[in-house]
Amino acid sequence: MKAVVLDDAGQPALADLPEPDASGELVRMRACGLCGTDVLKIGRAAPGTVLGHEVVAEDAACRRVALVHHLPCGECARCRAGHETTCERFPARTIVPGGFAEHVRAAETIPLPDGLDDATGTFAEPLACVLRALDRLPRGRVLVVGCGFAGLLFVQALVRRGDEVLAADPLPHRLELALGYGAEPADGPADVAVLCAHAGLDDGLTALEPGGTLLVFSWLAQPTPVDLELVLRRELSLVGSCSATPAAMREAIGLLPELEPIPAVTLPLERFAEGLELYRRHEVIKVVYTP
Repeated sequence: MKAVVLDDAGQPALADLPEPDASGELVRMRACGLCGTDVLKIGRAAPGTVLGHEVVAEDAACRRVALVHHLPCGECARCRAGHETTCERFPARTIVPGGFAEHVRAAETIPLPDGLDDATGTFAEPLACVLRALDRLPRGRVLVVGCGFAGLLFVQALVRRGDEVLAADPLPHRLELALGYGAEPADGPADVAVLCAHAGLDDGLTALEPGGTLLVFSWLAQPTPVDLELVLRRELSLVGSCSATPAAMREAIGLLPELEPIPAVTLPLERFAEGLELYRRHEVIKVVYTP
C-alpha cells in the first residue's frame, strides 16, 4: 500500500508498505487532514514514522467512520478527574501505521452521518480537541490568538456557546474569516485568551484582565519564557488542554454539520510535499489528503 513515511532524515516521502497486521480493525483511508502537530514532528519523529490522525475511513461494512486518536482507560484517577489525556494508557497508538496511508488498523471508530463529506469529516478530531478545551474555560470576553484552522474552530465554537469573541491574527485573510464567523477584531482586555499560535503568548497574557485565564492550546515546540511577574501580579490562571476523548469526538461529529465551512484544499498522497509547502507558507487554512 502507499503511505507517506518519514525517511532517514525525518522528511516525508511516498513509499510502499505492507498492510498493517497490528490489532484493530482494518479500514481503508478515504481522507486525512494535515495537523500542525504533524508538521512539527517532521524532522523530529523517528524515521519510518507515518503521521496523520485526522482520519475518515471506510470499514469492512462500507460505512464511513472517523477514527479515534488515542484511548484513555476511563477508570484511573486521572481519567476520573477529567484529565483523560494524561492517562498512562493514552499514548498508545490507535491508528497504525498512521493516517497518511491507504489502509490502517483502527482501535475504535465512530460512524459519520451521510450528509458530511469526507474532507469535513476529518475536522471531527480537531473539533473534538477544541470542544474538550472549552470545558476548561470560563465564559465571557474571549480572545482567540491565531486564526489558523484550530483558531477558526475555536471562534465558531465560542460564538455558539454565547461568548463575546475577539480575534487576532497578522494575516488579513485569516482574520477576515474569523470575523465572518462572528468574532470582532481584538480591542481592549479579555477575560480569557486562547493561544492558537506559537508566537502569540505575550499578546495573550498582556490582553488579560486581572484574574483572567490563558489557555495553552498550540504546541510550543521549544521552551518559551513566560512573564511570571505578570501572572503573579494579575493573579492569572494558565491552563493547558491537549488532545480529545472518544466522548468529545462523538460530540464533535454531531456538531460539525451545524458549523460554517472552513476552506480546505484536498490533494492526493502523491502531492503531500505540495500541500505541506502550501501550509507552511500560510497559503491555505487546511490541507486534506486522499489516497
